[in-house]
Amino acid sequence: MVGAKKKTTGLLEYFDRHNLAFAEKVGNSRARSSYERYKTVYNHLQQYIQVRCHKEDLPLRAATAAFVNRFDRYLRVELRLSPNTVWGYMITLKHVLGLALRERLLPADPFADYINSYTPVDRGYLSEEELVRLMQVPSASAVEEQVRDIFLFSAFTGLSYIDIKNLREDNLRQMFDGNWWIVTRRHKTHVESNVLLLDVPLRLIEKYRGVMPDGRLFPVPSNNCCNEHLHALGRRCGFRTHLTFHVGRHTFATLALNRGMPVETLSRILGHTNIRTTQIYARITNLKISQDMAVLAKRLSSVEADICNVL
Repeated sequence: MVGAKKKTTGLLEYFDRHNLAFAEKVGNSRARSSYERYKTVYNHLQQYIQVRCHKEDLPLRAATAAFVNRFDRYLRVELRLSPNTVWGYMITLKHVLGLALRERLLPADPFADYINSYTPVDRGYLSEEELVRLMQVPSASAVEEQVRDIFLFSAFTGLSYIDIKNLREDNLRQMFDGNWWIVTRRHKTHVESNVLLLDVPLRLIEKYRGVMPDGRLFPVPSNNCCNEHLHALGRRCGFRTHLTFHVGRHTFATLALNRGMPVETLSRILGHTNIRTTQIYARITNLKISQDMAVLAKRLSSVEADICNVL
């Protein structure tokens, strides 16, 4: 009809359409965890619009720089979310609004002057001595022994909880070098992750071989169950690190870097899509500093001797 007013696209309406399209790709090219994050941000945005703007929705063009900053403040001050949680949620919103900008549904980039950054956190890990202590402590039950074993498997392969839970016999391959490898794709990112099996994970595979009737390698309890048992084990071992399953993955990454593995190689093993994610693990421990300084001292010994003679 001539002169009919064009319907205005709503902000929540656009976000919801994005989420529906994303949901169709989950399990194929998109991870469910990413979909859940988009849904969470949508829910926060919906609550903000209803409670603070007293609207069911806002025009998409209302997503200005001022709106972005007000929503940021709402997450930080009123919901009291951590800085890194806010950072992750705002990155998610930025992606959705970036799509709208490319479709020319927004007149300007609302994130053009927005400044936010991720704050590195201390990711706990176990030392080599602590790993041995964990192996030596008596288990309180058969389930606790299983949890300890699959945690150790993570610490020697870098695989996450869900990736170990999904491991099957057909993920084991004897490769070009004659060694056995895990050949899989990360559940979270669907990125290829190939891991050489060292002695500890090989023995753990043999220990549980044939236990699961469906071809999976390990009997893996729920994530909450694993973390409860690991917390108890950590207390009995006297660890200062709060032991959770993900600490196993952190342990592998930290020990690998401390033993000289290049961060590029580690990134491939962990199945990261961005090497900056891997660099989060690149902590410099006192042990690594001591080892590196010992190497430097050996190389400079003759120079130091000459200087000391003059002194």
